[in-house]
Amino acid sequence: ARPGGVGSAMGGGASAHGQQVGKFTKFLILGDLAAPPKKRPGKFLYGTFVAIDVGETGRKDVAGIFDEDITVRVGVVRGACEAPGHNAIEYSIQVDDTETISVRKRFLGPLFLPELMEKGIQISPVNRDVAVEVEWQGGAKFLAEVLKREKGLYEVRFKGGKREVLAGVKLDLMYPVDDTTRKDDSPETLAPDPLWLLDRKVQADIDVKWRIERRIREALELLRSQMRPPDAPPLRGPFVGGRKFDSEGYPAHPEPPKELQVDRAFVDTWGKYAGKIKFATTFKIGPAYPGMSAWVEQVDAGEPLYVHAALPVYAGLICLGMFKLPGERGIGQPEWVRASDVALVGLAIYINGVLVRGQFSSPRLEKDGLAVFGHESCHYIPGCVSTYMVDAGWIGGTFCLAPTETDFEVRDDIYTIQAYHQALSSWAKRPNRPDEVDVQINLVLSTNYLANLRQVCAGSVKVRLSDQGLAIAGERLQHVQRIRVESPQALNPKRPRKNLSELLREDVVEQRLPAAPEEGLSPTVAVAVAPQMVGDVLGADVVGEGGLASTLRSKVEKKVSAAVAAVPPPPSEPIGRRQARPPATPMIPGTPTPGSTFHDGASPPLGTASRPIRGPDAEFRHLLENPVPPSMAGSASTPNAPGGRSAAAFGAGGFGGRVPRPPPRPRAA
Repeated sequence: ARPGGVGSAMGGGASAHGQQVGKFTKFLILGDLAAPPKKRPGKFLYGTFVAIDVGETGRKDVAGIFDEDITVRVGVVRGACEAPGHNAIEYSIQVDDTETISVRKRFLGPLFLPELMEKGIQISPVNRDVAVEVEWQGGAKFLAEVLKREKGLYEVRFKGGKREVLAGVKLDLMYPVDDTTRKDDSPETLAPDPLWLLDRKVQADIDVKWRIERRIREALELLRSQMRPPDAPPLRGPFVGGRKFDSEGYPAHPEPPKELQVDRAFVDTWGKYAGKIKFATTFKIGPAYPGMSAWVEQVDAGEPLYVHAALPVYAGLICLGMFKLPGERGIGQPEWVRASDVALVGLAIYINGVLVRGQFSSPRLEKDGLAVFGHESCHYIPGCVSTYMVDAGWIGGTFCLAPTETDFEVRDDIYTIQAYHQALSSWAKRPNRPDEVDVQINLVLSTNYLANLRQVCAGSVKVRLSDQGLAIAGERLQHVQRIRVESPQALNPKRPRKNLSELLREDVVEQRLPAAPEEGLSPTVAVAVAPQMVGDVLGADVVGEGGLASTLRSKVEKKVSAAVAAVPPPPSEPIGRRQARPPATPMIPGTPTPGSTFHDGASPPLGTASRPIRGPDAEFRHLLENPVPPSMAGSASTPNAPGGRSAAAFGAGGFGGRVPRPPPRPRAA
């Protein structure tokens, strides 16, 4: 700029004088520039902060301040010179310690960010300091300077410690600088706050404010009241990236571990199976047997039946839902399977849209959950016929509903086999028995918190209920329970094992006992002190609830006195040092568990293929302060809308805060 133009460069009540150095003029500030300008400035002073229009839109107000939706970068004026064109000026702006750029005057504006000033943060051409709250430092505030604003998020650089740069800072985490602001440190120079290292659900005191017994009831009601339609399109990504959403409107993982990278090898192996459930009459299906000739859509009750289920990506990349405590307002926070979590994968079976409850409607809790996991936990998904413990890297596997005659490796699928056969038998005994039923499978993903669960993928197969097939199925179930489950092939399988959440013997006895024996002896103690009697208790003498109680009284009363004396004292070490007990062998009750097939009521639950379950409501638009993806448009709903959750699941807090929404059914050709 020419030296003669210095006086006209001043605006907003400030005064300065210039000192020419070569072609450049160094401006020295003599006045106060903290107040917002009332008119567009003529020139910018040396050493002041300016806002750079990154997109070169040129959209300014009368005072030269850019709109809030404009991406701006903050820099310091270091010089100016003439530029080609009429009255054109080009400024040298220092945007980093080692970076200086040249910007035309029309793409510059004085540094005033109205949204920060509304919070009392004095951002002006002479100040860009803010206090940034860091969650993993226990909410401590650190002194930082604003570097950039983009889509409602800010990039800052801390002025103390290692002077690291932090991107993606929300407006809610920025405050005026005060005496509590740490000015000599940065977050990376301090150790993380110990409380932050705990899971957010533990920090929220979930076991007190949302007891696990209630979570179990609401999870069962959720699976009973809705089903993912088998003909819905598979769940698709993106599953990774900040401010991105999957095909059903749930947020993608912002920063997944490197171990969960979806690369070419993953696509080549799982591309044909990801997000799908397929059926076959042999276990030779899935990536290990890439042929598709074995897949079937209809079988007879007497034929073997296997199912291959696979998630669309790694379990740790799929959002389970939005976590919030009962009574909390808002949509909650997105939850994923963490590396330290015990992930659960469950098989939920529906017959003609009605849930097959199996044996786990009221599952037991882990006895040492607080000591081992730091919270009350359950390793069964209520309503699923089988539950498997996996980790964040799990993708899929093959499950058995009815084994072939030569397949003895049934231990990991014993509960699924039993529930499937009992369900077919129950439907065959109905007065108006259908010729065939539609067996629908949902693959359910959760953790041992049971705070969120998601029905990720679904599939179905038609099963004919012929008299001969039902007879073969009954004989097959008897052979599995009496011979195959304890065979050498089952105890030493060749196929990959699945980590089944198994019933213990005392669990079965407690479920079948109507009342405790006389003289104050609990059934659990009776079984624990006399394990040699369990086989007799569950043997041929058991003819019903009364028969079981009579058998216990007659046998336990004779032997319990001596057995109690032989019981060792409880361990002396603190509870926190005890080891978790490994799973026992599957316990197969000798008779069908009462109520293990269907819930009462003739009408199918909500969320069938003709009435799919709903998606996120309108509140989801505020997540991450990001525009709503097209898949979520017009999805506002009410708690009692058709196809949605029941009223119980929509109580204060709601289960997990959110229910994933399958896409609409495909149009008929």
